[in-house]
Amino acid sequence: MTLIHGGMMLVQQYVFLDIDAVQALTPAQVETYLASKGWTKAETEPPGGQIWTRPDHEPLPPHLTALPEYKPHLVWPGYVKSLTSTRFRDYAARICELLLALALFEHRLVADVLADVRALPATEIP
Repeated sequence: MTLIHGGMMLVQQYVFLDIDAVQALTPAQVETYLASKGWTKAETEPPGGQIWTRPDHEPLPPHLTALPEYKPHLVWPGYVKSLTSTRFRDYAARICELLLALALFEHRLVADVLADVRALPATEIP
């Protein structure tokens, strides 16, 4: 994904993720990562979705405000969605979307975000 403004490149990543590594992530690992990075559980979205938001009034990171003529919600919606179960057929695809959104927000490589989530304990969510 690349967004360009006045010749400035905001984000560009060629993403090659190990699908087995993504599929092996547990909802508990994802939840632990999100909570450790300041995300807050906002609401449950049936079936099996969990919406996470940033604290109220937190400004967007500087790299996401670099495109003033774009409507901010088109660049960053203000939330991410995780899944509470690995039983969904599209679990890996949804987790890839989450990892990409987090990488965009954190201005990091998605592979680095994946590595950080993988390093967390794979316990079950109570």
